[in-house]
Amino acid sequence: MITKTLPFLLAAALGLSTFVMAQTPATSAKAKPVSLTQQVQDLKATVLQLQKRVNYLEMLVPPSTAVLMPDARKLSSIRVNGATFLMSIDKPSGNAKGSDFILTVVNPQSITYTNIGFDIRVYGKEANGDPNAYKSAFLVSRITPALAPGQTTQFRFAVPGMSPEDFTAAYVASMTFGGIASPTAE
Repeated sequence: MITKTLPFLLAAALGLSTFVMAQTPATSAKAKPVSLTQQVQDLKATVLQLQKRVNYLEMLVPPSTAVLMPDARKLSSIRVNGATFLMSIDKPSGNAKGSDFILTVVNPQSITYTNIGFDIRVYGKEANGDPNAYKSAFLVSRITPALAPGQTTQFRFAVPGMSPEDFTAAYVASMTFGGIASPTAE
């Protein structure tokens, strides 16, 4: 007759293997330790997997700010309070006091947004990777009454004291809108 102890009865009741319960610290201590090289390889694989997940999540949620490069051939997506806008800037041109550029904004949705505000920081060549460059960047702002659905709208901004040759990038620091226009009653 086999005598069963309480731990073995609990293991059987929970559906656990009695083989696992029969292992003693002496038998589990005989396991070969994992080499440092293997641990590093495992960590590298984990980091790579996490990087892919972060990239995927960033793709799902468009940023609320964007860096706009002069004369870039692509539109940057900006998400503000559930609304998505597409933006780009043209190559800056010279004027008597510095330069100016055109900001192109596309409203790809079927909603009219009202009281849209833009704050854009313009960087010159002196910024060149300086993390504190935003402190000396030129700030341009504008409020426009509406962005119509499915339309492309262009805005001209002047940047005094910065020649077109020194103009490096524009950073959309913030974009806000006051509301959504309601359709007119007929």
